[in-house]
Amino acid sequence: MKTSFIIIIRNQLLVAMACLFMAACDSFLDQQPLDQPTTTEDIFKSRVNSEKYLFQCYSYIPDYWLLSAASGYPWSAASDEADVSWPHEVHKMNDGSWNPNDVPYGKWQNTYQGFRDINYFLKNIDMCKELSSEEIAQYKAEVRFVRALLYTNLIRTYGPVAVVHDDLLELDKEHLIGRNTFEYCVDYVSGELTEIAGILYPSQNNTNLGRPVSGAALALKAVLLNFAASQLFNTNTSIYAEWKSNITGETLMPVSYSEQKWRNAATAAKSVIDLGIYNLYKVYDQSNNIDPYASIYGIHYQKWNSELIFGRHMTFGSTEAEARNFVYRITPKVFTGGWGGLSVSQKQVDAFAMNNGKYPITGYSDGSPEWNGKDGRNPIIDQASGYSETGATNFLHPWDKETILTYNMYVNREPRFYMSIVYDNLKWIYGSNLAKNAVIDYGKDGNCYEASGTNHPLTGYTPRKFTFRETDPSLGNSGFVFPLWPLIRLAEIYLDYVEALIEYDFQNPDVLKYWNELRARAGVPNIETVYPGIENDRDRLRLMLRRERQVELFFENSRYFDIRRWKIAEVTNNACPIYGMNITVDDGAPNSIGNTDFWKRTPIYRGVRTFLPKHYLYPLHQNELDRNKVIEQSWGW
Repeated sequence: MKTSFIIIIRNQLLVAMACLFMAACDSFLDQQPLDQPTTTEDIFKSRVNSEKYLFQCYSYIPDYWLLSAASGYPWSAASDEADVSWPHEVHKMNDGSWNPNDVPYGKWQNTYQGFRDINYFLKNIDMCKELSSEEIAQYKAEVRFVRALLYTNLIRTYGPVAVVHDDLLELDKEHLIGRNTFEYCVDYVSGELTEIAGILYPSQNNTNLGRPVSGAALALKAVLLNFAASQLFNTNTSIYAEWKSNITGETLMPVSYSEQKWRNAATAAKSVIDLGIYNLYKVYDQSNNIDPYASIYGIHYQKWNSELIFGRHMTFGSTEAEARNFVYRITPKVFTGGWGGLSVSQKQVDAFAMNNGKYPITGYSDGSPEWNGKDGRNPIIDQASGYSETGATNFLHPWDKETILTYNMYVNREPRFYMSIVYDNLKWIYGSNLAKNAVIDYGKDGNCYEASGTNHPLTGYTPRKFTFRETDPSLGNSGFVFPLWPLIRLAEIYLDYVEALIEYDFQNPDVLKYWNELRARAGVPNIETVYPGIENDRDRLRLMLRRERQVELFFENSRYFDIRRWKIAEVTNNACPIYGMNITVDDGAPNSIGNTDFWKRTPIYRGVRTFLPKHYLYPLHQNELDRNKVIEQSWGW
């Protein structure tokens, strides 16, 4: 969950990133080499050392593309949009076996270390006489933005957290600090972002590329308020009514519904739009019509485009190896160096519309109130959409411009489908190694299947999003072209704004205005043209907007938090498997595409997933409870 945020503050500081400071008051300096600063005064005496410490604060911004089992992020694979084939701790989350003694991807302790480093910087940066007062003010605002981002991440993961303000905590000592209420946490972070928005640079330019600007602060505030207004935290029937502070006895979570929270969320999102400095990225053809394919592709590869509000470059610093591993994991095995084990779910494939704008799958036979219910095996098909799961067609891929026999499930889908999904029997015309012009075969013994290992997708689908055309893993380091990973882009702010309006003013003309601007860029008709009368039906608007969000923000770490804040993960991730094609049999290429058992919706071998109400929020590790005797364990754990 952007005007551009590559962590490159100035070229002279790129080298400085190699020297990360370990903040822990003067005692940490004993660990530094002899040629490094030896006192706090030494650190903040010079511009160079002060800016090195600034980089240390920036380094806490997560590398969201990390998919490693040890230190990565589970957001995609722990949602219903994907799974992974290799051994991964996310499987503990999906089967419900995690517990306070075994918390995969817990970031609580590391984040509070980040707060300490940031607060140490804020306390001491005024000592630097080589920086002007304006520069010091700017640097303080920047690290406060990083701190607000870290708090937002914690709140979205753990709910109410312990707000330490500007305090310095000795992390090797025991503390008696409880959680603040959820509303206090949201108000604190929101207030911080409002204040620093008036200090940060108003816009990006060639001297501040990568730094957060005012719009980034306002956008992060909008994302946070949208999250806080959602059903998990904004309801009269809260599951958290008995979760109370060990210190004050206050209920830690809101227990009543407030429409005002949606109004505040809408106002925050609209304030970003009204800045007028961000625009949806669009490419026009020779007839001055939007080219949806080039537009969708350019969102992530035109690195300084005006849709990007905040993001990170995947080749930044010491994580370059993990960035390469990310590409390996999403690149089909047919390409030298490709692993292809990140598996897109059938449900995510089903989510994309047809090119006429109609959604082909209206639900599943389990009768779930959410269209994307449990039973991915038995879809309910809208016959008026033109969709079929029978046979195959010689189909011209609208982006690659290659004609090949294609399973009818993938024929005549919307542009975002073709820019997001790699499916079986797709001809891949890019790259320079021997696999160029290979036809993707995810079936048993195919060129993208590894019988004795994990280098194949469990579902017969891998993500195409974030795969740059020129990327060729066979060339080693020189073969990688990395995108900018978006933390916030304008499309998300549009969706946040429309969602908030639907909740309290669903007939506001801005609902259709901004929603349809997104759809126009994506090459599909207006929502009310496809579904006449929807503008007068709030429940239907809500359902369709959630689906639009699932498609537009696919693989951008949105879905994990969306199904939780909407309180639907008990449907989407519980008592159900992930479905895909049947990769245990041959796909029948080249002449039997669509006719073999490969093309049948099949649950992957990992079995059913388990999601209980307690899983909406992360647990604290038992170590945190042992260090802090008053901190409250997450509800239900």
